[in-house]
Amino acid sequence: MKLRKPTFKERVTQIGDTEVVHRTIPIYFTLTFVLILMAIIFIIGMMIGYGILHSPIDLFKPSTWQHLRELTGSGS
Repeated sequence: MKLRKPTFKERVTQIGDTEVVHRTIPIYFTLTFVLILMAIIFIIGMMIGYGILHSPIDLFKPSTWQHLRELTGSGS
């Protein structure tokens, strides 16, 4: 049986009739990278959304978040 050609720097071995692909970048590194990227994109999106009416830097002030808690009724 012929092994498939590895893409990038994958290492492909065969155990019985099953092809096993060994990753060069571990899955936990990939997941960590994706979560950090999501957080950065979320912060940038919040700054753009808040920046339409106010200064985007005001998003990082505690008084802004306190005001939002009071508006939503979750300030208890």
